[in-house]
Amino acid sequence: MDFKLFFFIVAISFQQCLSVVIKVENLPEQCDYSQCPKWNKNDINVHLVAHTHDDVGWLKTVEQYYYGLRNDIQRAGVQYILDTMIEELIRNKERRFIYVEIAFFWKWWQEQDEDQRMIVRELVRTGQLEFINGGWSMPDEAATHYNSLIDQSTWGLRQLNDTFGNCGHPKVTWQIDPFGHSREMANLYAQMGYDALFFARQDYQDREHRMANRTLEHVWQGSDDLGIVGDIFTGMMFSGYGPIEFNWDITNGPEDAVVDNPDSEEYNVPDKIRRFVEKAKYFGNFYATNHFMFPMGTDFQYTDAHTWFKNLDKLIKAVNGAGQGVRAFYSTPSCYAHALYESNRTWTTKTDDFFPYASDEHAYWTGYFTSRPAIKRMERMGNNLLQACKQLDVLADNNGRYEMNITRMREAMGVMQHHDAVTGTEKQHVAFNYAKMLDAAMTQCRHVINESYRKLFPSQTEQHQFCPYLNISSCPATEMGESRMIHLYNPLGHRLVNRTIRLPVKDGYYYQIRNQYGNTIPSVLVPIPEFVRKIPGRISVANKELVFRVPIMESLGITTMYMDVTEKKQPYSAVEIEGEKFNGNEGIRIQMQDGLIVEFDSNGTISTMIRNDQSISISNEFRFYRGADIGRHSGAYIFRPSEQKTFPVNRKKMEATLYIDRKFGIVQQVHQQFDSYVGQIIRMDEKTDYVEFDFVVGPIPVNDKIGKEIITRYSTNLENDETFYTDANGRQMLRRRWNYRPSWKYEIQEPVSGNYYPVNSRIAIRDVGKSLQMTIMTDRSQGGSLSPEQINGSIDLMVHRRLLHDDYFGVGEPLNEPGVDGHGLVIRGRHLLLLDQVEQAAVKHRPLAQEMFMEPIISFTPFQSSTIMNNRNYMGLKKQLPPNVHLLTLEQWHSKRYLLRLEHFYQRFEHPEMSKPVTVSLRHLFNSFEIIAVEELTLGANQPISTLKNRLHYRYIRPLDDERQQQSMSIESDPIIVGENFDIQLVPMQIRTFLIDIKRN
Repeated sequence: MDFKLFFFIVAISFQQCLSVVIKVENLPEQCDYSQCPKWNKNDINVHLVAHTHDDVGWLKTVEQYYYGLRNDIQRAGVQYILDTMIEELIRNKERRFIYVEIAFFWKWWQEQDEDQRMIVRELVRTGQLEFINGGWSMPDEAATHYNSLIDQSTWGLRQLNDTFGNCGHPKVTWQIDPFGHSREMANLYAQMGYDALFFARQDYQDREHRMANRTLEHVWQGSDDLGIVGDIFTGMMFSGYGPIEFNWDITNGPEDAVVDNPDSEEYNVPDKIRRFVEKAKYFGNFYATNHFMFPMGTDFQYTDAHTWFKNLDKLIKAVNGAGQGVRAFYSTPSCYAHALYESNRTWTTKTDDFFPYASDEHAYWTGYFTSRPAIKRMERMGNNLLQACKQLDVLADNNGRYEMNITRMREAMGVMQHHDAVTGTEKQHVAFNYAKMLDAAMTQCRHVINESYRKLFPSQTEQHQFCPYLNISSCPATEMGESRMIHLYNPLGHRLVNRTIRLPVKDGYYYQIRNQYGNTIPSVLVPIPEFVRKIPGRISVANKELVFRVPIMESLGITTMYMDVTEKKQPYSAVEIEGEKFNGNEGIRIQMQDGLIVEFDSNGTISTMIRNDQSISISNEFRFYRGADIGRHSGAYIFRPSEQKTFPVNRKKMEATLYIDRKFGIVQQVHQQFDSYVGQIIRMDEKTDYVEFDFVVGPIPVNDKIGKEIITRYSTNLENDETFYTDANGRQMLRRRWNYRPSWKYEIQEPVSGNYYPVNSRIAIRDVGKSLQMTIMTDRSQGGSLSPEQINGSIDLMVHRRLLHDDYFGVGEPLNEPGVDGHGLVIRGRHLLLLDQVEQAAVKHRPLAQEMFMEPIISFTPFQSSTIMNNRNYMGLKKQLPPNVHLLTLEQWHSKRYLLRLEHFYQRFEHPEMSKPVTVSLRHLFNSFEIIAVEELTLGANQPISTLKNRLHYRYIRPLDDERQQQSMSIESDPIIVGENFDIQLVPMQIRTFLIDIKRN
């Protein structure tokens, strides 16, 4: 059937359209590069990309954006965009459109009847509608962890794969709005099989440098460890992601319509052609080929797609008929990437990242690394719970019974990765909505965990109680003066040893901890500091914490302990610790594991750390920046202090109290009160070799009408040559240098904010003389740097912000969180400080970072002291994984099929042993089932691994050594899976994804 006739019929009658679609639905797929528009090598070829950028929450909530509510805030309704876009694609087969945010598309798809779905499938099959990126949201790249990044991409890609098959596989990714770009994100996208990555935000100095050198497009080498497997072609849009001058959107399009009737007095085609040709030739000054991509659309545009497409049709016809050496056509980012590939040129490369991002000399987008610290922590806890929920669902063989519960959590976490969600750059009412959504999903996930326990332990009939407010030392299950069974699930593939547990309890009772065999475990009671007890919203009768160690938690294991509560003292009741005030006369020395010594001065301030007879001076204090209130303000996005220095928090002398358990050594801690709004517990467990800093900050006082940004500073006498290291999304460690950019000669206007970087997991400095490394690990994403007052030897981490002015980048309100009581947000957080020899740092820090990220899930059930104890322990793995291998994913995928990801989580050259390749046998990995078939997939789990060989490999200058190329070739040529035990090999930083079939034992 002639396509023109087909589309004419469709435009005339919706019912007739349906019948035509049925007739043509068996046409061969035309969604590969062969369907891309034809171009002329002698002309300037302008790829017009019709698109909409639909934030999954920002100024309005997800639901408000989708349904078009609260238009007094912003005129936007995603359902209407998708409705009218589909109608307009039907009208003309030359038209194309791309869509990105699957959270919105999937919501719309579920509301469509089968007739409409058939139309959409046909548009996808013929390449008119193309999905780009395909993640659940367009994720942030600074405040996100790689586990959640992979999950949100995987979930979006699965919906597309299940619905559209091969044509639902996005070929390129489109990160047009995130505020800076991560090297690890490029690495992950390459392993997902994308051919190219395009984005619109880059540092203004970097952009100007690349425009002058025509290197806006290049190959980004995303990994030093994986070679070409981690490389991805990358393109920057120097004019942003909005329309290039021409904007016909019905809501905010300033452009006059194209009047192509020469008899009309408003005839304006010559002017349109002139402006378009001038713009195309202007682009030629900055790009390396005669292909340019013009994005035609922006935030929430195409609500009335007819206005856009009608004018684009006329513009294309006019330009192509003008004979001025410029061709225009509907295209997509993937077709543009393919055209650049076919140009067969050699591209430059990049190996660093795109942080920090500055849009002008006073606008460094580094504040959002810390903005809304409470929701950043909640997101981190959400991922922890989701992984445990998915794992236990598989181990208990729930067989899809609770798929809807898990899906709700998957989708909530997918939304949280959005670049206006976890970033903290949304309006306050949207932040409340995100928290509400995530909390409801976490409740669903806890239900799955409860039911999985019942399946694993059939004799258990009790409902599990969870304590989501343990972070503020509140837990009704442990505060009622009743005995409880304590259930701990370890979601790691490695055994945990001597893990310390703290449970809030109330006075008037005696407490005893026993293991599953009835043996008593040493425990102590320590007071909860007043600054914790007074956290707004804390509903608790507990004034003490019961502290004990769990000797062993097996890999993917459930450990059961017993808390006996009695009104009479028992022989092994918990020992109560009394506080000792520092009196200014003498300090203390505390010995910890592996010979680490920590000293405090007579005022209760940490002063010295000693490792292997090497002593360093160290101090810790809280300080603040004053947010700029003139010109460019500090706000949700921007960090801009009014002065390039900090001010001390404490207005009075710090008060410190020492608590030491001299019998068991479980508790060695100092409580510090800095001011009315900052308190801290410093803990040193003799079974660990790190120092824990547990702090409470807020509400930040603003009675003086000055917004404040609170940092905690760790100062030493180490000489780090103005160099420090931060993680990329919890994986690679990247080298940073004060006032330096690897890609261009950096001119600094804001010395403090221009040196801040995202810290998702850890930040470190290394002494050039003593070979010592100090590392600080974080419990959420934060901004970090060296101290401007002490560039050598110090680490600053921003932990909280409260500001009184908007930064004028769209939010329209200051970052002034009200908190529970309306007087300002109070947050509680943790840092771990480690001091090690550089060569030993990696072997300790990477496992510890995983332990901090994937904490045990604790729940409680009733227990009578007289009840006979049952062994309710469980071990999911036959034996723990090798020490350099992490179980990243275990979840039911489709009926009777499961998704498994394993990763080697060390980098090359980090450690002589841990950085070696490692072999894992999959068949007998788990206790409750045997793996009987394995299919390897790409990282996004939507294509066979073999498709990676079909990626577009762009020619580029190879500045790195031959060893890197040798490494990458070995990854591609090694056997995928060998032997009857399904042996696989993992090399440093490699993640492998498998779809497995199992047989239950």
